[in-house]
Amino acid sequence: MPSKLDDLHREVVDYLEGISNPEKVRLSRRWDKNKDYETYGLDSADYTALYKAFDPKFKALTLDYRLELTERWARTGNTTLTHLGVHLLRLSVREQVLGPAHFGFLDGFLEHFRGWGNVDTLCSGVTRPLLEQHTDEVIALLRRWNASENQWKRRASVVTFTRSTAESGRYVDVTLELCDNLIWDGEDLVRKGVGWALKDTMRADRERVLEYVKSLRKKGVSSTITLYAIRDLKGEEREAVLNIKPRVGRARN
Repeated sequence: MPSKLDDLHREVVDYLEGISNPEKVRLSRRWDKNKDYETYGLDSADYTALYKAFDPKFKALTLDYRLELTERWARTGNTTLTHLGVHLLRLSVREQVLGPAHFGFLDGFLEHFRGWGNVDTLCSGVTRPLLEQHTDEVIALLRRWNASENQWKRRASVVTFTRSTAESGRYVDVTLELCDNLIWDGEDLVRKGVGWALKDTMRADRERVLEYVKSLRKKGVSSTITLYAIRDLKGEEREAVLNIKPRVGRARN
């Protein structure tokens, strides 16, 4: 089977090299300034076509072989190949063959990440659905990631609680807990993740989250967080937040 994995890896890389071009790569780089960013520059239509071409082969792999291929792709440092690794994990979550026993693998997987796009794809396709299947275990995992030295794990710990997961209202307490741990984070992409989680959670518990965001303004927390958090607000309600001034000596932008 390892030789078959080698063949599949080469087939995928050949496919990617065949559809990539310098202009696609240049356009993709607009969204990520990481100096280590490597990509084939695929757009959504390219990924749809790729899945159609390769999903029968991906689905035929056992979980162990999917994890082996995912690890191989992640180690290349190429964000497109890492994205495909996330896709293999997403297929495995849907089949309910990936769970808490594989959290150690996820820990190592994120160590190879080089872009926020891979983080957000992981959250939408892997950690959010896992949260529904194994709530307590995933929250424990996200608490560990929340305190990690790895910025991508910290971002994932809060971006998991966005979109429909945030809007469900089921995770307000843990979202505020995890966000609060990162309000002074030094990484811009982590702070943006905090703001995003607060914005979407505000849709579920407007009064509580809005009061929390106001308290952040008073503390002088980075406007990266608070401005993102109030994106849904308009008119006087938005102005009321913007008019809050930080306490003297507390501003940290």
